[in-house]
Amino acid sequence: MSVDDQTNGSPASRMDSRKLLAMGAAVGVSVLSLIAILTSDISGAESANQTAEFAAFSPAAGISEDPLTPRAALSVGRAEVLPEPGQTAVAEARDTVLTVRPGHTLAQILGDAGIAPQEGLAAIAELKPLFNPRRLVPGQTVTLRLRPGEGETAGLDRLTIVPEPGRRVIAERMDDGSFAAHDEQDPIAVEAAAFHGTIASSLFAAGEKAGVPPGILQQMIRLFSYDVDFQRDIRSGDSFEVMADRSHLPDGTPVGDGEIDYAALTLSGVTMRLYRFESASGEVDYFNEKGQSVRKALLRTPVDGARITSSFGMRNHPILGFSKMHKGVDFGTPVGTPVYAAGNGVVEKEGPWGAYGNYLRIRHTGTYATAYGHLSGYARGIHPGVRVRQGQVVAYSGNTGRTTGPHLHYEVLISGAQVNPLNVKMPAGRTLAGEEARQFARLRANLDRTYAQAASGVKVAAAADAAKTR
Repeated sequence: MSVDDQTNGSPASRMDSRKLLAMGAAVGVSVLSLIAILTSDISGAESANQTAEFAAFSPAAGISEDPLTPRAALSVGRAEVLPEPGQTAVAEARDTVLTVRPGHTLAQILGDAGIAPQEGLAAIAELKPLFNPRRLVPGQTVTLRLRPGEGETAGLDRLTIVPEPGRRVIAERMDDGSFAAHDEQDPIAVEAAAFHGTIASSLFAAGEKAGVPPGILQQMIRLFSYDVDFQRDIRSGDSFEVMADRSHLPDGTPVGDGEIDYAALTLSGVTMRLYRFESASGEVDYFNEKGQSVRKALLRTPVDGARITSSFGMRNHPILGFSKMHKGVDFGTPVGTPVYAAGNGVVEKEGPWGAYGNYLRIRHTGTYATAYGHLSGYARGIHPGVRVRQGQVVAYSGNTGRTTGPHLHYEVLISGAQVNPLNVKMPAGRTLAGEEARQFARLRANLDRTYAQAASGVKVAAAADAAKTR
């Protein structure tokens, strides 16, 4: 056996070979472990990035954790801006708009939003002098600025309600934690608004088509009801004009209408014009071109926009089945339509009255009285002995008594006898004279000029301002 063979086969030689194999295996295991660790770190980082943006380190050993001092943070994917030492991170507030549902109170709405009861009540208490929470209506919105609180609660920073367009009532948290309320009002512009149109079937329908606001249209019908029988006097091709002040927000949203300043009706080629005039004593009335008040002792039509369903005179009674004198005029109206006092006077009778059903009679003078039948009810405070004024809502039309359908039965009585309300010659109101007549003449010219400008599309300041130029 050679020396080499003896050397390679010696125990020492075999031990060195085993050491080399062990070291190689150890190195291999280390490399595999390193690869596994790197792979695990990358996978773990990706997993952590999907579930959270930041991984926080634990405080250093021996250092107590101060809840007011923010911990250091490790950002994955982006840098985090940390508060200065000693400062507290404030949760970002968010605005939430809630819609009022039927039966919900403001306190319930705040409670449903997670606001603690004592906090909600404190905000409502400050709000009450500016807005009564009981006036919330379904569909109205309440805007809350909330901060995340503890558990399921939320902190209230700001409460905003819009009672009407352009006005906001706000309860806001102060630095000391209490609430203070104030309101904000957008600027409102007032301009003269002019409307005109041609009548095809009725003044009401023509006005709606021309865009006349409902309140102005009702005013107009009431003003002309002293002289116009809207059932018999209106013809296709007649026309109207009307002007009133309209208030609007900067974005054009209308927020209110004033009284009519000028109105005209052209019926069968004859034009009647009315002007609003305020006397030196502060009394406001409407006068025709001659300075005569349009107000008469009695209204011809004590309901708005009604049609005549049965006239005064002999007729075949629809229930009794034989001819009988109909001693009034019937106006077809839905149940609940407001009924106006035809003139100033005192309530003489109120209550059930045979075939009339619910009945009301008003004494205007020693000669004139009016009666209203088949009513569904009476306005608050109406009972015998109460004084009423012309145009005041005194009752509501109905279907009580002997009727075939909802309507108002209207009578005019002269010395106790029923007469045709549509044929009675009503005494005229007062006529302006002297200095008042001269003031009215100047006013009339100003309003005519203002209407012409507004009707042509020119923006004109409030028409009521023309009344100040006398």
